[in-house]
Amino acid sequence: MHNLGSLVLNSFNSVSNSAGSWINNFNPAQLASGNSQNSNLKLKRKIWSPEEQGEAEQRAFASALASGKEATVIEFYSPKCSLCNSLLKFVMEVENRNSDWLNIVMADAENDKWLPELLHYDIKYVPCFVLLDKNGWALAKTGVPSSRLHVVAGLSHLLKLKRPPTYSGRSRSSSDG
Repeated sequence: MHNLGSLVLNSFNSVSNSAGSWINNFNPAQLASGNSQNSNLKLKRKIWSPEEQGEAEQRAFASALASGKEATVIEFYSPKCSLCNSLLKFVMEVENRNSDWLNIVMADAENDKWLPELLHYDIKYVPCFVLLDKNGWALAKTGVPSSRLHVVAGLSHLLKLKRPPTYSGRSRSSSDG
């Protein structure tokens, strides 16, 4: 799977690396609500078509798999899902705090480009987080979301499955994931 990630990443080499961080954390709701990490970027960047959005998310996914980090989490979301949108800041904080061993990528479950992954990981609801190891093997996913707290707890549990031992003694706040 690691080689597949590298192959996919290389096939999408036409996009600038400078957009990678923004693509990793992009959610169309960010632009509408003004919560973008980089407010200058939202002024310069047009709203992407679903095809462009799907390709950008898939490039981010390929890059995450090729990074060699301990784990990758795919967040399947819908731009229309208020629960998904409410998690954006939390998910970005989790990724930033764990960036030395973890990648988190977004996947719009309404975008046809993600259909193979939706079927492969049996995604029937959003938000849904899928934990992959450094070889791209799926280890676990979160359950049906009943509340924001339930989803946060589910993501926290996923991260504990792959968090490197050096993190086990670190003090974490309850929102740390």
